Amino acid sequence: METTVKVMYENILVGEVYTNRSLTIDEALELIGFDEAKFIEEQGFEDIDFNEFRLVY
Repeated sequence: METTVKVMYENILVGEVYTNRSLTIDEALELIGFDEAKFIEEQGFEDIDFNEFRLVY
């Protein structure tokens, strides 16, 4: 069964992945082509805490 997985940072939708298996945060961020520097700049953050990422199935 395939499903869409939302990659969230706090309450911010970072991206979505369509998959048929469970993923780690690192795998999901790689699949969406996450650019840490760009995300920090766009959101006006000084830094991010990778513990704040979560996946919503």
